[in-house]
Amino acid sequence: MVQYFIQLTSVKGALYLQPKHFFSGSQLKWIAIIAMFLDHTAKIISFRPYITETVPYLIESNQLFELSQVFFPLFTLIGRLAFPIFCFLLVEGFVHTKNVKKYLLRLSLFALISEVPYDLAFSHRVVDLESQNVFFTLVIGLMVIMGVKKFTFSSIQNGLFSLVFISGGLFLAEWFKTDYGGWIGILLIVILYIFRSSSLLKCVLGGGVFLQNSWFGLFAFVPIYFYNGQRGKQWKYFFYWFYPVHLIVLFVIQQWLITPYLI
Repeated sequence: MVQYFIQLTSVKGALYLQPKHFFSGSQLKWIAIIAMFLDHTAKIISFRPYITETVPYLIESNQLFELSQVFFPLFTLIGRLAFPIFCFLLVEGFVHTKNVKKYLLRLSLFALISEVPYDLAFSHRVVDLESQNVFFTLVIGLMVIMGVKKFTFSSIQNGLFSLVFISGGLFLAEWFKTDYGGWIGILLIVILYIFRSSSLLKCVLGGGVFLQNSWFGLFAFVPIYFYNGQRGKQWKYFFYWFYPVHLIVLFVIQQWLITPYLI
């Protein structure tokens, strides 16, 4: 099986083992989308009988509820793969985009579009200031690495400016209560950007940051490590729209198709 993951490369007559990179950007997006969908399904959909929710000491169950108790924890575990991949793709998008202002505007627009579906799905309220959707984390992260790029660590003064941008992003994400916050979300984006030229180092350091959230999320850095640098087939607006639309769909399924039959 080793031949699928390494290849021999000749440099000035010497042979070196190098990883064989075979995941395109599009394939990484699909991995992240599927993982996120499974995670959100487990968190939004509930088959717990209504009487058990209102009177917890009563024992009443059903087959769907029992199955969900088996599969939903697995779905949540798989869901930990999504965020590191999205952060990596954000950095790749920033590095290769021709117009970073349009990129930032697009992310900001979908952050606003997604907020009501996010609040409805997770708190059953139209507006919930206690938590903001992951697009806001990506927006703040993008602004931070824009600042880091402008003020590189080439001098002490620029290094200090970069640290100000990073600290500001960490504070803003924590204060705004975005998904994954500053110490995981923003810090991960910064590390993936600063160490983008080293596949191994960015994965090791990024994995260390994400350990704050989940050990299983470390497996997300495997396909990231084997990224081949190709965009693959583009479904740009599909991936943007998928986030708010799937939240609304899951919310509607729970509220109008499942809950009425549990009462």
